[in-house]
Amino acid sequence: MEQVAKDTYSLGTKGHNFFILRDGGDVTVIDAGCSREWSKLINGLESIGLSLEAVAGIVVTHSHADHFGLAKKATRNGLAVSVHESEEDRALGTYTGRYAVTPKELPIFNLHALRAFLPMILAGVLKLDHLDTVGTFQDGDRLDLPGRPIAVHTPGHTEGHTMFHCPERGLLFTGDGLITMDLIGPSTGPQMIEPRFNLDHQQALASLDRIIGLEANLLLPGHGNAWAGSPTDAVALARG
Repeated sequence: MEQVAKDTYSLGTKGHNFFILRDGGDVTVIDAGCSREWSKLINGLESIGLSLEAVAGIVVTHSHADHFGLAKKATRNGLAVSVHESEEDRALGTYTGRYAVTPKELPIFNLHALRAFLPMILAGVLKLDHLDTVGTFQDGDRLDLPGRPIAVHTPGHTEGHTMFHCPERGLLFTGDGLITMDLIGPSTGPQMIEPRFNLDHQQALASLDRIIGLEANLLLPGHGNAWAGSPTDAVALARG
């Protein structure tokens, strides 16, 4: 686990991130990692003197397996998991559209893709258990959780993809709507995820309008390192 800001910690692998947002003795978990990363969450909490009882809730940017893999385990351990209302059917396994790229669609002989995806495979990204019930939130909701994150609906990667803004802390958790590591190439810094990974790439590009002007000085993506700068500047770089 790495501290990326005051009371903010990143977990995951070289290929993906999920986060702990602390407020005193309680935390919000932002995204739910891959299916084999339960021990990372437990150990991460213990490293800052906390236990699972400190988790007030898990909020998910979207329900792909690298962001939702621990969700079932979390609910079995009494934790509440929430997604945007447009993501509910994906979380429950009742979705009938294009869920995500399949392994055969990945450029597996690309060294950059191996750098990103092999750690996620080892972390259990190929396994995803859906939920029996899931909490939902709407665009603009200020969630009653540690850090008081505000939901910013940014569809395109999925229908319900959401970023989480913590204006008092200057943080924006961007999920896969804006990343800083090319999953199949060498580039770093603010960028869009490669189009094949988006349900609707043009919609994902348009959704970036929703974060222009937000008060934040640190972006925390689902893939890549934290980036110091404003959402407005990040969007300009991502759009080229």
